[in-house]
Amino acid sequence: MRRGFKAQAERSAAAARQVLGLSVNVPFDPWAYAKHLGIIILDFEVLGLPANAARQLTVTDQDGWSAMTIQEDGVFGVVVNPAHADTRRRYDLMHELAHIELKHVPARVEVSPSGLMLLSDFSDEQEQEADWYAGSFLLPRDGIFRLRSRGKSAAEIGIQYGVSKALCEYRLRMTGVDIQMRRVSDR
Repeated sequence: MRRGFKAQAERSAAAARQVLGLSVNVPFDPWAYAKHLGIIILDFEVLGLPANAARQLTVTDQDGWSAMTIQEDGVFGVVVNPAHADTRRRYDLMHELAHIELKHVPARVEVSPSGLMLLSDFSDEQEQEADWYAGSFLLPRDGIFRLRSRGKSAAEIGIQYGVSKALCEYRLRMTGVDIQMRRVSDR
């Protein structure tokens, strides 16, 4: 990731929480944030896909995709895989919002026969940035530090923020919260 990106992402997350009137102790709602940004969240059920295509995407190959961003006439829309758990959908939507907010340019763009632009295949660096950005919004460092200092497990913190235990463990490790907690307890 580019120099200073992680700190920038943490500041952006804090600013977004302030705009939405959220403290660091409450879950971040990516759907409300998308609305704030003017990004349309498309309901998979009303996309009008043929039954065999919908079944392929949500049953047969439900792990083949997480979310998709489309853009038409400067307006963004995101559709999230309805077959995934709520915790995953929250993360996937925030990840897509990160790509949009960070103005990431996909390495490959596909255009449907009707002219609809489908964005896909971001670079590894852009994917890492979107991962960090999404994590910063969903699990603010100050909030997870406070909960960890109260003895909360990664699973308990994940439940409080509405995210997976795996995402919480990643943030605890990558933000240095667990290292900081060990140093405090060693004193």
